[in-house]
Amino acid sequence: MVGLALLLAVAGQTGVLNPFQGVFLKATSPVSGAFNGVFRPVASFLADAGDLRAIQAENRELRLENEELRALLIEGQRDSERVQELEEALGILERTGDQTLVAASVVSRASTSFDSVVSINKGSNDGIKNGMVVLSSKGTLIGTVTKTFPDSCFVRLLNDSRSKVNAEVQQSKVRGVVRGNPGRTLTFDLAEADVKVGDIIVTSGLGGNYPAGLPIGRVSEVSGTAQDLYRKVNVEPMVRLSTATTVLVLTSFTPQRIDVSGR
Repeated sequence: MVGLALLLAVAGQTGVLNPFQGVFLKATSPVSGAFNGVFRPVASFLADAGDLRAIQAENRELRLENEELRALLIEGQRDSERVQELEEALGILERTGDQTLVAASVVSRASTSFDSVVSINKGSNDGIKNGMVVLSSKGTLIGTVTKTFPDSCFVRLLNDSRSKVNAEVQQSKVRGVVRGNPGRTLTFDLAEADVKVGDIIVTSGLGGNYPAGLPIGRVSEVSGTAQDLYRKVNVEPMVRLSTATTVLVLTSFTPQRIDVSGR
């Protein structure tokens, strides 16, 4: 066997086997081509499968990065809104003069079709009492303190179904009552004179629960006819009550008739 191997090696080097190699290759080329035809698609499929797995892994990484960036963007937007509200609150504090306002943050919300209540992180230790008026960072009326604890309190918002505020149209001085309704909507009830879309509704000061002139909202819809004794007037709050994160409690105003229902 060793001798045969040496003989074949010498023959290959001297070119003696070249004619036989050509015949062999010619004879086996159809078989080789058939094998190539069978295995080339398999090899290509396996290569594509490997690329597909790599692409899928890369897509997963990109999705995770996208989710992280989206979360950071949302957090940045919230921080930006928070900073804006604090800046607006600071402007209100600087303009109030003899009034005293306590800035607080909303820490929780309880919203149903009938209830609209938030809790804030300031309480009796900060001079807050039941019945005190709560404003938005822009200085508009948003609710009333209903229950106080040393370091926190609950605030009933205007669109709570138990909320009622004596109010008037700023332009015409037409008086009525801003009432919260099921579904967290506001209406201006008992208005006997003509009220137009776009009119500004402010507190009237009647009843002693709220100082006069606090902005409440803008008339968004008026339904009924001139013959109706009372027309239905819908009011859009000046601020979005569901998203406010910073509030101002007016501690220098003492309600003369504390009634947590707002009447």
